[in-house]
Amino acid sequence: MKKIAVLSSIILFAVFISIITGYMVKNNKKADKTKSLNSAPTPQYPFPHYTEYAVTPMLPDNKTKEILEDTIISLFRNILLNDLIIDSNAPQTREEFRMVIRHSQEWEVNEGSVKVSHINVSESQGYGMMIIAYMAGCEEKLNFSENNWILGSTSLKDYYDAMLRTVTAFPSIIAPRLFTWELFGFPAGEGSRTGYKIVNGIKTAPFTSNKKEGDSATDGDMDIIYSLIIADRQWGSGGKYNYIKIAKNMLDDLWNYCVNEEYHTLLLGDWAKNSAYGISANASRPSDFIISHLKVYKEIDSDHNWQVVIDATYNVIKEIRDGQNAEGSNNGLMPDFVKRGEAGWVIPDENFIEDYDGDFAYNACRVPWRLGTDYLLYGNTAIGSSSLYDLIIKPLDDFAIKYTGVNPRKLGPLFMNGKSFSWKDPDLFAPPFLVTAAAAGTSQEWVNALWNFSGLAKYNKDTYGDYIKLLVMLTVSGSYWRP
Repeated sequence: MKKIAVLSSIILFAVFISIITGYMVKNNKKADKTKSLNSAPTPQYPFPHYTEYAVTPMLPDNKTKEILEDTIISLFRNILLNDLIIDSNAPQTREEFRMVIRHSQEWEVNEGSVKVSHINVSESQGYGMMIIAYMAGCEEKLNFSENNWILGSTSLKDYYDAMLRTVTAFPSIIAPRLFTWELFGFPAGEGSRTGYKIVNGIKTAPFTSNKKEGDSATDGDMDIIYSLIIADRQWGSGGKYNYIKIAKNMLDDLWNYCVNEEYHTLLLGDWAKNSAYGISANASRPSDFIISHLKVYKEIDSDHNWQVVIDATYNVIKEIRDGQNAEGSNNGLMPDFVKRGEAGWVIPDENFIEDYDGDFAYNACRVPWRLGTDYLLYGNTAIGSSSLYDLIIKPLDDFAIKYTGVNPRKLGPLFMNGKSFSWKDPDLFAPPFLVTAAAAGTSQEWVNALWNFSGLAKYNKDTYGDYIKLLVMLTVSGSYWRP
């Protein structure tokens, strides 16, 4: 009996050990999986990271911060699920895949191929890289399944690095460390320029650049550089990619190729510096007046005098607005393009470079956001005998309130005298005015109306507008922290 009792005890002990071991193995596997899903460095400023600005933006009084966060997360989720394209020419692994965030208007779907106007341009790549760097840390809030992540990616840092690999793989044909302005995918005829295919739920295309016209666009590179500085603050530069070093290398090319040597103003791209392009060499685009970026460049790059570019940019704003104010158009509007005239900076005629060049149109719609961000982050800046607030922030806000009657749906492209075009486009034109509204802080009703505007939160599959309004919401909600 004693032998039987001992044997039973041994068996029971073995079963107990087996159960415990199985439990530990099972939980170790779970731990390993969790570890794998969180293998990237922990973001230092995970979204939402609220920070104190120089000017406190007015928030809506009928929405909590949690509601604002959920609105941002929802739009970001749709962008990640719908707007990412991977390069079929690159290795299809988490460590080496290349990715863009598309900039396109979809025209038709035929046998699995989607024809679009662009696969990517540097402008959208810059928006996407800024958004991803600022949204780092929100992975769990996205509620993604394992299948939602591309190629085994485990974090937004993986996505950021995939986009960076695309930037470095496709340089401008002029400035070797800037990004080409446009990428193509599958060849497509019948009037469309390019396309992608959907394979196992993932948008895929063989990325190629234009070997003859693949130069740069200033605003795209400015945003990409800024995103690298954010990435350095988020994840550090001690890993596979030295973000801050890449940023400084790109800044060197931005200075050498995209700054006018005589006026120290921003050129339209590296292509514009060549006198063969004529008057474009003495032109600038107010939507590129991303002065808050320039102020960060000045902090990290002592090799170049970014302050002279900042001063020159403010001077252009003053000359254009002084001229408009003298004509009675006291509305704070800036045109799509400006050019250097005999006596200073002036507004060009239409079709100077694109359509509606002398109007507040599809380039200048970003000005309230860009200059409003400078005001929020750095406060009011004196510009001669005036200031950024007096020249842009307050008059833009006053004009928008009066023009719309606190109804965002009335906004669209405008002539410089404040008269409307024959059409409206509120989903694109209204969101940037939220920045000047929050910055001026003069009308709670107007701020509420813009936050309540259905076009602000809606995913429209309009990659230009969707990216802009997400960055707008990040800014005015208080999560667009200064690096």
